[in-house]
Amino acid sequence: MRVPRLNWFFLFSGVSLLAAFALLGWETFRYSRSFSRLPAGLRLAGMPVGGLTTEEALQQILTTYATPVELRYRDSVILLDPAVVSFQVNTTVLLPQAAQLRSNDVFWSGLWDYLWLRQASAADVPLRATYSQERLRAFLEDVAARYDRPGSPPQADVATLGFRPGEPGYTLNIEAAIDLVDKALYSPEAERRIVTLPVIEQTVVRPNLQTLGELIVANTAQHQFDGVLSLHLSDLNTGDELGLTLADGVPITGPVAFSGMSTIKVPIMVSFFARNTGALTDDERLLLQRSMEESQNTATDLLLKTIGRGDGFAGALAVTDDMRRLGLVNTYISGLLDVRGAVLTPFATPANSRADINLRPDPYNQTTAEDMGLLLAMIHHCTRGGGALMAAFPGAFTPEECQEMVSFLSQNQVGPIFIAGGSPGGIVAHKHGWDTVPLTNVADAALVFTPGGDYALAIFLNRAETIGYEEANRFLISLARAVYNFYNR
Repeated sequence: MRVPRLNWFFLFSGVSLLAAFALLGWETFRYSRSFSRLPAGLRLAGMPVGGLTTEEALQQILTTYATPVELRYRDSVILLDPAVVSFQVNTTVLLPQAAQLRSNDVFWSGLWDYLWLRQASAADVPLRATYSQERLRAFLEDVAARYDRPGSPPQADVATLGFRPGEPGYTLNIEAAIDLVDKALYSPEAERRIVTLPVIEQTVVRPNLQTLGELIVANTAQHQFDGVLSLHLSDLNTGDELGLTLADGVPITGPVAFSGMSTIKVPIMVSFFARNTGALTDDERLLLQRSMEESQNTATDLLLKTIGRGDGFAGALAVTDDMRRLGLVNTYISGLLDVRGAVLTPFATPANSRADINLRPDPYNQTTAEDMGLLLAMIHHCTRGGGALMAAFPGAFTPEECQEMVSFLSQNQVGPIFIAGGSPGGIVAHKHGWDTVPLTNVADAALVFTPGGDYALAIFLNRAETIGYEEANRFLISLARAVYNFYNR
């Protein structure tokens, strides 16, 4: 009987198949053990967690994001515990996303990559976390309160009519700091959880208009002026304003009506130019020169008649209407200057209607320091091609005409008195005025051009009893010098 020959091929194939199944089983077993851990290349909340269990990864994340953020304020180090700002990692979002990496579909596709030695694709599950920005702001405000060293403000120095300089300092820029700390709270990297807080370095603090106001109050007390002072300052470059009225040295609010005196000639000149067309005639120029430079009332009345087309009273009403059109409601004239008794009914204004203070101003010719200072600023802005004059009177003014008005004011040379006397390095275009002897009202309103800045300044003084001319002049010069020193220190 013949024994069948062993089929080595089938035997080899069978053994190989069994070995392959055994190897597949072994590799599947090995992969299944690794599958219980997070896959290589995975980043969870910005951290590499491949090879860790979900619990280990979660603990590492919580520990990392609970690490204090180091804040550096100049030479000081402050630690911010994330719990102080209620920083919380949203594990209810992170854990389900991590669990999705353990689904059956992921297992078999991962096994296939594993068997073929293919690198598993990296995954990145972003951080989900929240914190209280209100608490962060409060924390930084507390840091600022403890570590800021603000510069000290300058002080008025009445002895020199100047200012003692302030001290430099530094303060925390809280808004910028919030952005930096926000990024650090959300970063797992140790070097990025260190924040150099942004600090605003304050150089020597310059005086501001409030400091100037304090100097004027102190200077008024030094001169023992017991009347009413009203001052208005307009910065011709920035538009900043300072308005200050003192009654017996005590600040009061709101406009106070003063006699217009010769300062009313500035509104009259403005109204003349608003109606004038073309170049000035020789006669018109002469009238303006005599009105502004020589302060002649007769010439000013002729200007009023020109404005009113032969009627001086109509001219006075037109000037008043023009000022109201410009918003200068406390300025009016209701009669001629050189004709006694020839007047219209006085006007009621907010300034002359207040019940708490009455300087008994000329009932037919009134203004305020604020109105006069603003009007001069308008003239200046018109020379630059803009401002309220051109807006209120479209096409009525040109920059050249407004420059002519400044030129007339510049020719009002009466010696180094009043604002000109207190502005040693400046060019002063002004109109001053006082009432009849004995003096009870004195005023000066000027455009002042200085190396340190240009401004419009109006100062009005009133005292029920006589103001000696020399006393008034010294006081006005000192006030103007304080303003000049503010711009040229």
